[in-house]
Amino acid sequence: MIIRLRQANMWLAVLLLTLAACSQENNSKILYERSGYHFPYRLARPGQTWKLPRSLVEISGLGFIDENRLACVQDENGIIFIYNLQAGAVEREVHFGRDGDYEGIEVINDDAWVLKSNGTLYEVQDFLEASSPEVTEYKTPLKGRNDAEGLAYDPIHHSLLIACKGEPFTDKRDGRRHRAVYRFDLETRQMDPEPFLLIDLDTLRAYQDLSAITRWGMEVMARFNPSEGDRIFAPSGIAIHPATGDIYILGSVGKLLLVFSGEKELQAAVSLNPGTFPKPEGICFSPDGTLYIASEGKGGDGRIIVNSALSDAGGIE
Repeated sequence: MIIRLRQANMWLAVLLLTLAACSQENNSKILYERSGYHFPYRLARPGQTWKLPRSLVEISGLGFIDENRLACVQDENGIIFIYNLQAGAVEREVHFGRDGDYEGIEVINDDAWVLKSNGTLYEVQDFLEASSPEVTEYKTPLKGRNDAEGLAYDPIHHSLLIACKGEPFTDKRDGRRHRAVYRFDLETRQMDPEPFLLIDLDTLRAYQDLSAITRWGMEVMARFNPSEGDRIFAPSGIAIHPATGDIYILGSVGKLLLVFSGEKELQAAVSLNPGTFPKPEGICFSPDGTLYIASEGKGGDGRIIVNSALSDAGGIE
């Protein structure tokens, strides 16, 4: 009887969240902006959009190579897809590992780093030139329950940032109110044991216009499935702005883009239009600050959307 009641509560929570999502305004807008900060992109009016081939319907990570090419991974195959923006097509596939749930990619000089959802990192050396690139695997304390989803390079500290969609801690601490970002030191090839950044979900909830019944549904889901936690936000991608050093954290769950300063202070929280970004999973920047966001195909094609920074940093219109 107890099990049936729990299942009923879970399905009711899912229904409530679905109804809430359907009733949200179909637009991108700034939910929060720190005083003195101006979000520098107009997500409601994106630039060019590229429809991706069937092989990238499940795109899960995005990395910048040069002005014409992006590196992509998807959550099924151990392949780096080199996507040519001018041609609008995949120009090459680089095989680096077995099939698996790969969720993030970052390009550092001639090498690519790929993140698996269980926290394992793969260094793919000279991935653009080598016919059979050398691959080195690095285990981290993260596990499947942490559900690592995003990977970014921090050039100041020569480290990788790993954003986790699932449980925020590697031990048994209660993490239902938080999401976490960890740091992997590229000098020592070790991950710091404690989170580099903790995202407070209660803070984000305060910026969302949610009804009481929707909030209750989120509470039910967090209680009966702690590994999923509070569905207000869960990271799916992460990138560092090349000019400001701000940390951009993308969330498919919650349809949010968060911006943190290098000092880990929340700068902005921006809602994402689900029509434009149906399932945003990958994010990267070009050296001039052009923002690329990749979205999985949700009943359609995957896509990459580009947004140029505003000269006046005037935010979203």
